[in-house]
Amino acid sequence: MYHISTSIEISASPEAVREKFLDFSQLPNYHPNGLFKVLGPLVPGEPLNPGLKMHNELDGMTFEPTLLENSPACFRWQGSGLMGTFKGQHIFRFESSKTTPGGTTFTHEEKFTGLLSFIMSEGSVARSIGLREKTQNGFIQYNNDLKKWCE
Repeated sequence: MYHISTSIEISASPEAVREKFLDFSQLPNYHPNGLFKVLGPLVPGEPLNPGLKMHNELDGMTFEPTLLENSPACFRWQGSGLMGTFKGQHIFRFESSKTTPGGTTFTHEEKFTGLLSFIMSEGSVARSIGLREKTQNGFIQYNNDLKKWCE
């Protein structure tokens, strides 16, 4: 398994950050040039319950992952591609900050598994492909955009 994790401090409560995060219709307004183009349910307006099929467009690729968790502290989905040889569990965490009074530590991460998951490692072959760095930079950009929108 390979893992990318980023986090940022946001001067807004976890409830407020989560509410803005879940307003998927606003994504083009606060993250117009970023990694994520579309996030949300496959069927618009469908409740965000575990088992729901999502429709996500990320930097030229379309995915239909399955929602695994939608709790006050975590929003998480599982996707796969290339006939199951590459899987990712995408996780967003909303935790009360220990450093920003009344704020949120927002963690954005993905865990990669499967036969081709090595392309997200820190090895020389993976570094030459550059997908790990591009993905991590995309997460950081999203985090910064969400922070600006929430604050």
